[in-house]
Amino acid sequence: MKTLISLFALMLATTLFATAQKEDNVWIFAGNRIDFTTEPPTVTPVGIDYVTEDNITSVSDRNGNLVYWLNGTSLYNSHDEVVYSLPVEKGGFYFYGLSIVPFPGRDNVYLFVYPDEKRSSMVVSIADGSEDLLHPKITEYYAEFPFYYARKSNYTPDGVPLFFQKYGSRDFWLLYSWFNEIKVYALTKDGFSYTGKKYKVPKVHDYSYDIDGCEMTPDRSKILATTSSWTTFFFIDLDTKTGEIKLINPIEIHSMEAFAFSSGNKYMYHLRGRSLSRIPVEALGVISTDEEFRANSEYVGDLGCNIGDIKFLTSGGMYFLNEDDGEYIGRVKDCDSEHPVIENKWLRLAKNANEHKASYVLALPKTYCYPYGFTASEQCGGEVHFAYSDDNDYASLLWNFGDGNTSTDPAPVHSYTANGKYTVSITINYNSTNRPTRVVTQDVFVNNITKKLVIVRE
Repeated sequence: MKTLISLFALMLATTLFATAQKEDNVWIFAGNRIDFTTEPPTVTPVGIDYVTEDNITSVSDRNGNLVYWLNGTSLYNSHDEVVYSLPVEKGGFYFYGLSIVPFPGRDNVYLFVYPDEKRSSMVVSIADGSEDLLHPKITEYYAEFPFYYARKSNYTPDGVPLFFQKYGSRDFWLLYSWFNEIKVYALTKDGFSYTGKKYKVPKVHDYSYDIDGCEMTPDRSKILATTSSWTTFFFIDLDTKTGEIKLINPIEIHSMEAFAFSSGNKYMYHLRGRSLSRIPVEALGVISTDEEFRANSEYVGDLGCNIGDIKFLTSGGMYFLNEDDGEYIGRVKDCDSEHPVIENKWLRLAKNANEHKASYVLALPKTYCYPYGFTASEQCGGEVHFAYSDDNDYASLLWNFGDGNTSTDPAPVHSYTANGKYTVSITINYNSTNRPTRVVTQDVFVNNITKKLVIVRE
């Protein structure tokens, strides 16, 4: 006799399945332009000679096309032409605290941040490319924040504005640390405004530290802030919906030279010499000593070369400069998996970084990424929760789920009937007459459809 037994086998899947963001996919580094939108990345020499000590910051559009890049002397367009010269003190240049971010609600308008010539304030100026992206109109001193930097004694900068994307929005929270206090500002299409939120930075052994920079998790909710000592750090838990700081946890770390968060928000990778290790992000909220830091860390491997900095793309993968010869960018792939893979000669540069005019070529470039027009997360059975995540100045939305179905709901739930890749788009019609209709498209991978397994036994 035959017995028919029906079993359900649930496929393994991940909750993050939308295509990666592309806004951080073009780097300007040591005379090289590295474009991660291709596979393998395309490396070409930058079209001009420039001088900078190490860090460069850049911003790209939603399609991964470079818009502007900023170093210690100038703001450049995508053709490597100078569109604005920074105030540079005689006999030197300066790179500390550089930022460039999109102005919320203003298409092709960007804010760039740099110290003034006297190093007494951080200046926020506007590059308005709404009429001509290559030749933007510059508005100087749109905003200004007090800044302190001791050049001749201890390295104690204070007053660097730190930008964080507001959850589900193109707006920002700006964390501004000044004399052991963090104030939270909001940046919207109407400009900066103080939220009234302020937080004391805890003392460590009765000593006060100033926050001068940070790295953040890709979901922008966890921050490891650096200080002038580079042995004392502050782990900050930020509610990106409300701008509330839920936790400021000081950690003394003596065994770390560089660090970056993994693209899946799971680990913080850190470096000492050539040895790469990682620690779960959740541990940073409870530990306080170097001994606890090392005890909670897991050794990943020897990079096989000396490096100066490490950096993640939001699309995954960790990258570093092979300083032993300067010709290669190395990579650590599968960073959130159990067994990461180290490749120290992964990508050859067009120009040897060690021969660049810089006195130090240590830090990989800072890049800014902002969310697509929507997010997506898969539940069981092929059910996908979508959410519009751009600004709210819209008249109508139209979703196309890539399988013939559509919706006008801002946060629709759609059920797919088969696993696979779907090209999903949202068409956004704005209220403002000067904002053209925008279509945002990304690929969505459905993995959680239950498969019916039929077993026939005699």
